Amino acid sequence: MRLKNIHPLYIEGRKGVTIKFYPSLPEECLADKSLVGLTGEELEKALKKPFYVRCPFSVQVLYKNNLYNWIIPKAYDWNGANVPPFCWLIIGQQKEPRFKLASCVHDYMCEHHEVIGNDRYLSTLVFETLCEYFGRFNAVKRWAMFHSVDNYQKICGRDLNKERWQHKK
Repeated sequence: MRLKNIHPLYIEGRKGVTIKFYPSLPEECLADKSLVGLTGEELEKALKKPFYVRCPFSVQVLYKNNLYNWIIPKAYDWNGANVPPFCWLIIGQQKEPRFKLASCVHDYMCEHHEVIGNDRYLSTLVFETLCEYFGRFNAVKRWAMFHSVDNYQKICGRDLNKERWQHKK
């Protein structure tokens, strides 16, 4: 019998960010929810967050000599990438499979920003790196996605870096 995923997967991105996954094929831990048999609130929730984690996986990020470790737990669910409809032709649609892992990890970091030391910019770098490696997005699309995510977080008041700086004063 051959053992699968016995080694971690290392990915290097821009600005010196390094991401490690265990198991080495984290996409195998992700699944789409079935809508069969769902009604009422269950159906509504599944339509809003159509993806879930079927087995936990570990994420480790090294950035600027800081090491961040966390586990995305089984049953964590998320909605895919929040791509506005007017950008679908350029970037892709919200539930496109190429976004699945990047959006899962990014949404988890945004909901649990303490796992990366409240560093919004780092969450965007991780998203971009995963879009390149797993989604195979070209440089133009990654640039558009990076700046869209980065500016959306600033505009919507989710600038975790700003909050962190304010607490230091």
